[in-house]
Amino acid sequence: MGSSTPLRRAVSSALRRRRELRIWPALAMLALLPGGGHPALAGGKAKPARTNPQPLSSALHAELTRLPHPQTVAAACVIDLRTGSTVFTHNADAPLLPASNTKVFVMAAALKVLGAEFRFQTRLATDGTNLYLIGDGDPGLGDPKIHQRHGHSITSDFEQWADALKTAGQAEFSGRLVIDESIFDDARVHPSWEPDDLGKWFAAPVGGLNFNDNCVDITLTPTLPGRPVSVSVLPRCPLIEIENSCRTGPNGQPVLHHVPGTYRYTIRGTCNKKWPFTSVPVSDPGLVTAETLRAVFAERGVRIAGPTERRRVRQPDGSLPTELTLLAVRVTPLAETLERAGKDSQNLFADCLLKRTAYEWARCRQLSDPQGSWALGQDAVRAALRESSVSLDSLVVADGSGLSRDNRCTARQLAAVLAWMHTQREAELLRASLSVAGEEGSLRKRLKDMAGRVLGKTGTMKNVRTLSGYVLSKDGPTYAFAVMFNGYPGGSGPYREIQDRICRILADQ
Repeated sequence: MGSSTPLRRAVSSALRRRRELRIWPALAMLALLPGGGHPALAGGKAKPARTNPQPLSSALHAELTRLPHPQTVAAACVIDLRTGSTVFTHNADAPLLPASNTKVFVMAAALKVLGAEFRFQTRLATDGTNLYLIGDGDPGLGDPKIHQRHGHSITSDFEQWADALKTAGQAEFSGRLVIDESIFDDARVHPSWEPDDLGKWFAAPVGGLNFNDNCVDITLTPTLPGRPVSVSVLPRCPLIEIENSCRTGPNGQPVLHHVPGTYRYTIRGTCNKKWPFTSVPVSDPGLVTAETLRAVFAERGVRIAGPTERRRVRQPDGSLPTELTLLAVRVTPLAETLERAGKDSQNLFADCLLKRTAYEWARCRQLSDPQGSWALGQDAVRAALRESSVSLDSLVVADGSGLSRDNRCTARQLAAVLAWMHTQREAELLRASLSVAGEEGSLRKRLKDMAGRVLGKTGTMKNVRTLSGYVLSKDGPTYAFAVMFNGYPGGSGPYREIQDRICRILADQ
């Protein structure tokens, strides 16, 4: 479908409004756009079912029974959104590893529990002596992609806070910098994440305070031949120590070594061009956030005399004690968080969404000490999905990102959640958070011959390849689908090609 169709224009318009942080008043109207709701809800008549579904079934069946490896487990489900009927299944009730398609369940639950107008709010407050930084589990604080989109540096919020304090005559705090991360529990890393993943950017720890995706970014720039290279580090945190013995030279390449649990980074080798290393996660995101804020404040002329202290400040209902004066708030709309989790499959964003949804669910149930946790996250997802007719048998949502190999779902559950969300008032916001075939997100390099006609969520890990989403016609979403492969040896390329062919078959109907 070309960009001139009504739905594509609606999606593009919604994205522009969201980037300007003005999507919220438009949600009710978006639900009325073509494809924005289910015919049964809109009061319209559903189109008649296909009179001859056999060609579709035969074509899809052929793709899933001629697999490159006999041990591969394949599963698929396709739902016709015009009728609500399931028009194709293959092993659709087998519980399989979904990889990042776990995020589909988390995103749907977040929309239902938190609400489309939810905003993460990181707060800065004072009691006149101490400065308080109260976390809300926001993964967008210091996120490079979000800040770049708005033309800001990752520390721009801290810089603006410091400038406002100085202007107000509050440039000196004689007490401590108190940080509160109690919105989430202390389990920053899921116990079932694979040891080989730990220490990599996509398995960054999850905190009540997060900054720069809880990673350190180190970039080298050559200087004069034989001289040490120049090193830039983000964030500008005094905890980070760089040992640089890398020289400018024509041969070899630089090497970065980091011992997990420390803030020491050793750089060796030679470098003859600008060299950004892959991001490296930090072990204590809350402390890094605090010390980055302290450093930025000092650069802008605001001094915090005392040390950093961890302390619970937030009340069980989320409010602040009356003795605190609110100074500033950093806001990240749910729409931006969903886009990073969905389009970009950014794991930290999905895990923060799961835990923040868990906290909200627990708070609304009036638990005595609500905190976002992995276990409560699963309870919150299941509770949210009970509003639908989706069977929850065998569904396991161990984490938000899909890194855990404890996660399980069926192809029918994936397709059914997408079909259900298609009927909800949050439908457009969910769709706008998915990758767009041939255009953006993790599908931008796939299905370029049908750019814009598939909105999907990819999922890939060792021996796992999953794709779910919507196939669009000129009138809007036509099918919700899920295609899952588990247990194949070697690379996943052949299974990606099968998924793409299935999308083409559905688009031709």
